[in-house]
Amino acid sequence: MSDILSLQRHPRTRLLTAAAALLAASSVFSQTSSPAAGTPANSAGKVKTKAETKANATSADLARQQSTVLPEILITAQPDPYLAPYANSTTRSEIPLRQLPQSAQVITRKLMDNQLTQHPGDVVKNFSGVVGNDWREMNNTQYYVRGFQSAPYLDSFQLYYPGPASETLINTERVEVVKGPTGTMFGGAAGGPLGGLLNFVSKRPEKEAHYMVGMSASTWGGYGNIWDVNQPLDDKGRVLFRITGDVRDTRDVNAYIKGHLTSFFPTLAISLSDDTTLTLRGRYSDRSQTDYSGLPGAGTVAPGGFTFGRYDIFRAEGQPATSSKTRSLNAELKHSFNSDWNVVLEANFIDMNFDQFSVFPSFFGAPFGSFYPVDSGTLLQNMHSFAFNARVNGKFETGAVKHTLTTGMDFDQTTDNGVMLVNPFIGIMDMSNPTYPTWAGGGLPFSDQHNDYQTIAGFLQDQITFAEKFHLMGSLRYSQLKVHDVDTAAGIDSRLNEHRLTSRAGASVDVTSWMTAFAGWGQGFQAPVGTPIAGPKKVISGEQMEAGLKFELSKKLQGSLAWFRNERSNVPVSTGLLSVQSGVQRAYGIEADLIWKPLDGFTVLMNYAWQDARIVSDTTLPTGARLPRIPEHTGRVAVRYDHSEGLFRGFGIGLGVSMGTSRPGNSANTFSTPAYATVDAQLSYTRGPATVSVGIQNLLDTRYYQPQAFLGGSVAPNAPFNVFCQATVRF
Repeated sequence: MSDILSLQRHPRTRLLTAAAALLAASSVFSQTSSPAAGTPANSAGKVKTKAETKANATSADLARQQSTVLPEILITAQPDPYLAPYANSTTRSEIPLRQLPQSAQVITRKLMDNQLTQHPGDVVKNFSGVVGNDWREMNNTQYYVRGFQSAPYLDSFQLYYPGPASETLINTERVEVVKGPTGTMFGGAAGGPLGGLLNFVSKRPEKEAHYMVGMSASTWGGYGNIWDVNQPLDDKGRVLFRITGDVRDTRDVNAYIKGHLTSFFPTLAISLSDDTTLTLRGRYSDRSQTDYSGLPGAGTVAPGGFTFGRYDIFRAEGQPATSSKTRSLNAELKHSFNSDWNVVLEANFIDMNFDQFSVFPSFFGAPFGSFYPVDSGTLLQNMHSFAFNARVNGKFETGAVKHTLTTGMDFDQTTDNGVMLVNPFIGIMDMSNPTYPTWAGGGLPFSDQHNDYQTIAGFLQDQITFAEKFHLMGSLRYSQLKVHDVDTAAGIDSRLNEHRLTSRAGASVDVTSWMTAFAGWGQGFQAPVGTPIAGPKKVISGEQMEAGLKFELSKKLQGSLAWFRNERSNVPVSTGLLSVQSGVQRAYGIEADLIWKPLDGFTVLMNYAWQDARIVSDTTLPTGARLPRIPEHTGRVAVRYDHSEGLFRGFGIGLGVSMGTSRPGNSANTFSTPAYATVDAQLSYTRGPATVSVGIQNLLDTRYYQPQAFLGGSVAPNAPFNVFCQATVRF
């Protein structure tokens, strides 16, 4: 083990030493080679005489008198709707993805539309190494990036509980992912994610007026309406307004699981001057749905006393619907001093209420044959969060070295209160011939939490480029983290006050005009929140090393290949009602992503990931156990062809195949869900402003179970064959 740790330390030390030496050398070079302040210099470094200045002025006057005014020629180029060379919202800088010494990908709006993606959890299948959640899991917004959990971000601010990014894509312009610890540039009230950052970027108002309305319906009875209205409010395009919305009834193949969603997103952009823009984004979301606790692993994917049907369900008569209400306001003020320097101020406020009403197999009694005692659970949660970010971005040169600098500060204050009540033995269900008990709420206080989180941090990042093809990056972040957790039901009142410096370093080299090699190392940390800890709390520390290749060829091919090793320590380990922070977990593997346009109108997307995510040490779980929900192998191939001329002009057709190997259902690895491969297809026709699209989910009606994170581990049947239709009109 000491040899392994030594190998990890030395490359990092050499990289940081080289970066520091290069920065020092570039600074000395700039001081010795730059002309003295206030001294005009020509290209050869000579001081101009008065005669030379006068002669140059006379020549310039003559040239202007003899010149002929040419008509203005405007050249425009449409960006490729599938390829994205930048991820500015997620990297907080203007560094091209190809030069970033860290794996990052972007899924654009066009790709989401062509795949007729309905739920945010379905978008991530287009990223390698990212595992999404099921739309029925209302209380689980966690995504899994490189083996570890990552809460979603919306416009660079963290979402702690169900919110707009977990419910609808109507206001999403693109989805960006940066893999590995992002603690130097991003955080949150309780620290930054250790697996990676998944950021949903909202649509912005545009200067040209346009409108879209649409309707949708699905095989199981779901239907809805969407709209996107973009309207400038003045003739000069200085006040822009846009509002998007999604109102729909949701249905599952299990007729009992149904719900309703109302969400809309107004955005106002005001040009205060030619260089200053204020953008205000409002969000309102109201979602309700029958809670679904899934099915036990025993009797579905593992042997049990009773074999469940795919659509069996634990529920009660008169059970209230689970509901989530989110209201937020985001303000962004951006001022550009010139083409190289700007300052950005952002503030974000979220108010969320979440009420969950569940029925599940009892904690207090074991099943007997097909007879299952059931409990009811009530979770009442409310969260308020205010976050602020201020940063300066700039580009400058010191001699022959080019710099891309980002520096700023973060503030995040979050209050999270929730009580969970468990009512034992509300009834006994005979699953072979179910009759459902009557709902009974209230009960024993299982958890009564009152939590406050606060982070104040400052960060600095600089990327230097020399000889046009060598790029070095270094980042530092100093954070003050305060956490106060109170759980009166567990008798816990704990505080954590942590001051920590985290860093990131990396290098990339343009091997050819279309290929770049990169290597990077980074740190991150987060507090164990929402988990009752026995003894003093400690931060969960994370560290990642990775290396790989990125390529971009003739704007027709974009992709990456990377190896990574990601580790975190001080992971909470359950010992019953409480947890201790003694766990070490590690994930390593290989990822590949590719978007290719071999012909006009024809696009191919491919990704593959091999992840070995395991427990390295633990006090209760077996060493070597795989981390739950993480498949060892995943992959996707999706093709799309759009006809632009001829008899089939306006038609588009797509086909995708997604696969994954078995996934552990819980941390103890007592059961796993089977491997799967599903096929999806899309067909669309556009004529004038109207588009009709048909999407087929699970074309071959493959049946399997998938893990569900309800109370430590359950499973849910995947969606069977389903047809989704959508008609939109744009004008």
